[in-house]
Amino acid sequence: MDSRARGIDVSHYNQAIDWSKVAQAGICFAFAKASQGVDPAKDDPTFSGHWQGMKDAGIIRGAYHFVGLPSPSTPQSQWNDDIHRQIDHFLGLVGPPQAGDLPPALDFEDGDSPARWKALIASNPAAALSIVREFISYTMSQLGATKPIIYTGNFWWGELGNPNSVQDNMPFSACPLWLAQYPCSLHSPVTVAGPPGSTDQGEARDFTEYAAHLDGRQPLHVPKVWGGPGAPVWKFWQFSEYGSMPDLAGGFLDLSVFNGSVEDLQRFCIPSA
Repeated sequence: MDSRARGIDVSHYNQAIDWSKVAQAGICFAFAKASQGVDPAKDDPTFSGHWQGMKDAGIIRGAYHFVGLPSPSTPQSQWNDDIHRQIDHFLGLVGPPQAGDLPPALDFEDGDSPARWKALIASNPAAALSIVREFISYTMSQLGATKPIIYTGNFWWGELGNPNSVQDNMPFSACPLWLAQYPCSLHSPVTVAGPPGSTDQGEARDFTEYAAHLDGRQPLHVPKVWGGPGAPVWKFWQFSEYGSMPDLAGGFLDLSVFNGSVEDLQRFCIPSA
């Protein structure tokens, strides 16, 4: 298998997790969901336990905020205030950056309010871009030398128009990319919970299937901001949302690899002051 460091990301959907067993299984890093959108009621109730558990187990840890649109009741002239409140709250939950941790991550997709995102992108794409731009710019301003990790996938960033760094004023290539891109048909699709006919589409179940089918491969559909398609640059690849580690965690797990070795990952982490 390639030397890429292995990782997972978790939320309350995964119930209790034995982080010491996760470490023993060869998982080097993990991201835990901390918050979502503008409403603190959507904070992940398992975050503090996961955050401490990862550290105690010696797993390199990261936290992410599931980005949401400004509140429907907020006038457009005050959207940035809502965005700043989201980021301030997220960074407050995570606490000051600590040496050895991963930079905070922003999760850009439409799951918090899909109908509103789709309507805004269709009716006013410039406004949608301005929201994304403000989330990243403001987070950068709060983190100083640390650049936030940007999580997204073509399923959403493509709807945004796959903006260009220069023409669309999205100069964020220095922010590490965590790309969601799921190769399918690695095995016969398996029925999963959901609407009739829902399957896992044959995505990798575990790192054994990764080694058998994806070893050394590159993800597809890297956004233009990060050099795609000609010279793509990425730090993390979430290659499955249907991972399974039944002895370690409940529910499906998102599986990722880091684009480098464990030693490279350690050098990538927040440095000592």
